[in-house]
Amino acid sequence: MTSIISNPTENIVECCDLTVVRDSKEILCEATCCVPRNSLTFLVGENGSGKTTLVKTILGLLPKHSGDIAIYSGKGKDSNMVTGYVPQGITFPKQLQMTVTEYLRYSSQVKLEDIEGVLNRVDFPQTHSEHTINQLSGGQQQKLLLAAELARSPEVLFLDEPLSNVDDSSEKHILDVILEIKNSGVTIVIITHDWQMVSKYADHVICLNKNFACDQQASCVCKNSLSTVNIKQIQKLTPDPETTHDGYCYIDNI
Repeated sequence: MTSIISNPTENIVECCDLTVVRDSKEILCEATCCVPRNSLTFLVGENGSGKTTLVKTILGLLPKHSGDIAIYSGKGKDSNMVTGYVPQGITFPKQLQMTVTEYLRYSSQVKLEDIEGVLNRVDFPQTHSEHTINQLSGGQQQKLLLAAELARSPEVLFLDEPLSNVDDSSEKHILDVILEIKNSGVTIVIITHDWQMVSKYADHVICLNKNFACDQQASCVCKNSLSTVNIKQIQKLTPDPETTHDGYCYIDNI
């Protein structure tokens, strides 16, 4: 269970010794990491390292085997903290006939008079507002999901590969929206494989590596190699025999 605490600390999310097991397979092993408040944090790592699992566990969508997770609300103790999550993709049932407008009204309680503005924010075509969700392309569905989460005004927003399905003409617009809401005080966590975006925009990086274990603390070769210049060096599919140490590696870089 994730604890939500009213305490405007430096970090909005803290994970301590988090272990997650799915289908008898250990996905995360004693992972300790944090997300600084009001940061643009990137979550990186090779395929299968547990990036999406970490986010879903933080949000309480997956159970943890052991360890602690805390989310610290910066608002008053009597307020409800809103967290947002946009998955990389979602498969809607074929029989679902809900329109874009209906989806926004029922999922995020967007008023009819605000629909246009909510869709414009993510560069979603107004001509498609009465299309059913299943008539949309993958990129359009991604924009709709983002629009719905932004309309809920989350305090922290998790995005799983937010540019993976959008066309080139929309990428810059979505990035501008992400930077805009980050500058307005929303903490954003992005799962990505786009190293250029990481090196250009990151305030904080969490790197998951299934090839290494950080049992060497500050002297860990993985942590020391984490930089915008050579970050790829710790993302190898096959460990470098000169730098390998057994197990798992969870690295924070601020």
